Amino acid sequence: MGDAARPGDDIFSQVLQESLKTWSSYLDAGSEGHLLPPHAIELKSLVSQTPAFLGAGLSSSGEKISFACEEKQSAQGKGSLFINGQSTWKTSRGICDLEPRVLPKQLQLAVGSRVTVKLSEDSPFSDWPGIHGLSGYDNGNYLSVLYLAWAYILSARWVELLSRSADHECYMGYTAQEGEDSQQSDNHTLIQIDLSDDACEEEALWWRAILYSENGWNATTKYNGHEYLSPWSVSAKGTGLTVATKASGGKSDPPSSMTALQYLTNFCVHHRLYAQCSVALAGALYIPFLRGRTVSLPFPKQIPRVDIKEGAGDSTVSISGVLNEYSELIPKCMTLSSNALGLRSLLCSTFFNPDIECNLVSAWLNPAFAVIDLISPGTSSLATLLANRQPRLGFLWLGAILTDLAKSILRDIRAGMTALDLPASAWTGTTHTFLTSEMGVINGESICRVDECRLQFITACEDHDRPPIWPWKPFGATKLCDAELLVRKHAQCPAHCLEYKSWEWILRNDSSIQDLGKPKTQYPNKAVHAFPNRTSAVLDDYRYNFFSEDLSEGATRGIFEWLRSTGYPCSERPIYQHSWLDLEGTDEEEAPDDAESDVEIQRTPKKMHVGRWLEGIE
Repeated sequence: MGDAARPGDDIFSQVLQESLKTWSSYLDAGSEGHLLPPHAIELKSLVSQTPAFLGAGLSSSGEKISFACEEKQSAQGKGSLFINGQSTWKTSRGICDLEPRVLPKQLQLAVGSRVTVKLSEDSPFSDWPGIHGLSGYDNGNYLSVLYLAWAYILSARWVELLSRSADHECYMGYTAQEGEDSQQSDNHTLIQIDLSDDACEEEALWWRAILYSENGWNATTKYNGHEYLSPWSVSAKGTGLTVATKASGGKSDPPSSMTALQYLTNFCVHHRLYAQCSVALAGALYIPFLRGRTVSLPFPKQIPRVDIKEGAGDSTVSISGVLNEYSELIPKCMTLSSNALGLRSLLCSTFFNPDIECNLVSAWLNPAFAVIDLISPGTSSLATLLANRQPRLGFLWLGAILTDLAKSILRDIRAGMTALDLPASAWTGTTHTFLTSEMGVINGESICRVDECRLQFITACEDHDRPPIWPWKPFGATKLCDAELLVRKHAQCPAHCLEYKSWEWILRNDSSIQDLGKPKTQYPNKAVHAFPNRTSAVLDDYRYNFFSEDLSEGATRGIFEWLRSTGYPCSERPIYQHSWLDLEGTDEEEAPDDAESDVEIQRTPKKMHVGRWLEGIE
């Protein structure tokens, strides 16, 4: 038997065993030579419902727009520019007239510093693992070169889209001088990247600029008297990269995003690069996330052209076809990339299970990290496990691993620090929280606490206008007479929900560009069990503290504090006096002596003060 907060030993052990069986089944046990699963490089299913950056395609191309922006200073003194937006969520499918929830949100529009790119021999994916079922492609390693190319393409598209703004003065230009290749390496040996014999002078000049070991190009905007950089601005410091083609001494303007994408296509066709191009794009999506820090990428490993067999490989694969598809998806990728919290929330959601209650989080997550801890460093097994767990997010995990962000993300999840971004959840068709799950049927005199939480949020009850950052559902039920007034009012309403409706880019003239999205296309996102019928793993196979309760304690405290932010009924006193919560020490009012009293405790003077203030302005 458990107590007021802890689950019973039987249910804890049951969840523990089921979790270990589940997480261990996602590994391929190395039978395929650590090849990555093919669904890990699928992009379309990830971003198909994501709004296009700055409403691309939703307004006349010649129309000038004034976006609502806000300038902010970081702790390092570097300025950033954010754009205002909002998501709208339907709260009822029935006859209830409850208004939709409108959630404001800011996305990164411009930054004050570049991400520095360095090359390292021990960077993730230095030894390219390959893709299961894809042969004859991606020999050698060109991830760093492709990453730099994608940074330019994203920045060029940013200039093109932001140039529609009446308040921004955008610029795209080269800064590298011809003939400087010999001085750019800073005592590093130059690595000459081979281009196709058909590459024109403008194409060679572009490659030289993006590989240049300083700032070979600039993508900037001036706003309110301040100059900012594209969020995808990078600087290839001391990489020693250049192109084998000699400089002609000619001058040209930097190419558009579409022309640069064609140059990238030519390069990938020339070197037969398919999956690496996708993984490099996945890594480039994290450039705004890095906030001007340094990223280490693998040294290029070139394969002599004579060793690349023409016509070899899977005949169903089209390099130009996939990059042509990416050209349409780039604006959607930019929106996702400019939402750093959203990216973190997506990665955290890989570990979310809507069936797990908050006091069983340890039983669910401890086996996950026991399995992860046994993975050998430097292998692709971690990427395989995470991509098999959440196939739609495999693309993002490959990017996080390439840029070495996966370590810190996993460390935070292991410590119980999760993130929640509802728009990112809707845009990608992934589940991040119990809030968006279906409401249960409410009968009798009580309501499940998980439904109580949902109603508190969708009705914006006092102090519940923001969603809880804890994704795990609370256990138990609440007497309706103890619930908030708005919860009681809507408890019997049919078909309440929290369903994404639209995204809007806010404009300065009190209007907006609304993106209703396309009709949803169902893409498979079911977890992939590499060996679903193999012998189940047992706890003794692992050296891990499976019975630690830390994660359950943190999750329970978090969601119950959110649930009862304005006070709790006496019937829940055993929960709130439990060692996991123990909120009694913060109470500024005495609890009633009568244990049967339905008077709520923990009603602070601050709450009463706010109530009087609200009455005064009504």
